[in-house]
Amino acid sequence: MKERVQDYTGRLLEKILSPQDVWFRHGDAQFIIVFAHADIKAAQLICGKIVETLHQTLLGHSDTSQITVKTALMEIDGSIAIGSARLDDLLHQAASQPERPADRTDPTAQPTHPHPTAQPAAQPQAEERRRPSLVGFALDNGEPPPQPKVLFRPVYDVKNKVISTYTCRPDLYTCRHINQITLDDVLQEEAIFDYDMETLCHAISTYNELYKNKFRYAQTIPVHFETLASARRRREYLQSCRMIPNYLIPFLAFELEGLPQGIPNGRLAEMVTMLRPFGRAAIVILREDTTDIAVYANAGVKGVGLSMDFRDGDQRCIDKINAFCPAPRKHGLFAYLDGIRNVEQFQAAIEAGAAYVGGAVIGKDSDVPEHMRRCTERQMLMRARVKARRESA
Repeated sequence: MKERVQDYTGRLLEKILSPQDVWFRHGDAQFIIVFAHADIKAAQLICGKIVETLHQTLLGHSDTSQITVKTALMEIDGSIAIGSARLDDLLHQAASQPERPADRTDPTAQPTHPHPTAQPAAQPQAEERRRPSLVGFALDNGEPPPQPKVLFRPVYDVKNKVISTYTCRPDLYTCRHINQITLDDVLQEEAIFDYDMETLCHAISTYNELYKNKFRYAQTIPVHFETLASARRRREYLQSCRMIPNYLIPFLAFELEGLPQGIPNGRLAEMVTMLRPFGRAAIVILREDTTDIAVYANAGVKGVGLSMDFRDGDQRCIDKINAFCPAPRKHGLFAYLDGIRNVEQFQAAIEAGAAYVGGAVIGKDSDVPEHMRRCTERQMLMRARVKARRESA
């Protein structure tokens, strides 16, 4: 878990610190922060907040009385003063001592000794500069938004007659909260980015654990256009990709979501090239049929998927399946269908030439991938019919 903790700490520092502050890693377990303007008390509070957030996120709880902030201050005469305080005490001092004009640090003054009074305004200012996170959004109904949750969806490999591929999907509540953040496009993009980062970390950490237990499967990882189109988000995402163990890369593929209509070939090719060192292939998943499939093929994409809309009736879905599947194959790409719900849609997908099929008819989304299962289309259809009869009984 060490690399995941280090990665998450780096993301947290980017959220909390101001653009003028500088941080860098030192060794395996240390981070050095150079504060541009904060006095010693404000810096202690910010560092304490970072550790508290790490405890809460990674351990599920945080006891501020057990978090100690240690400070080493070099005086102007070269001597070093060592101090230690509990985060509880620092928070109490900050809350009980109102800021006075005389307490503000003069940036031109000589740092002959640490200022004894905290600067309560420093921490709220740092909080305001934090990158928005899905867990920080308050929706109109006042319901606290959940931590992004990632589920694994089984995918049927039509050619090899096996369920050995899994793709990551958000649970219903995560989808709902992301879709409700519509007042500000930037906030929604940040929420999507948070989900992409959580998906990447969760998928890799899960596979790494299963790999050690001799468990093998193919894993596709979704990444949205909004994540790769922003220089900052792209840099952070690729930095996390570099932590993927080399032995997992042959089992991974990236699923590009939310591509805009008419995306230039050069821009898409750049995204595919950026992801190529970290997986065996890049595929595109669509919500609606598109005429850009030739562009996808020229950019190095290996397959194109279509996600069924649950609001469409059976006939509408079947019409979409029949219209979509020939287009990727025409350009040398495989066709993938997601969200297939019943026997009729599954049969239409097979007849239309889909290479991969995912959805409720294949299996439920689960917290972890399951062992490989071999079954023919006929066996899949029989099982789906039995399941449908049980549900209607």
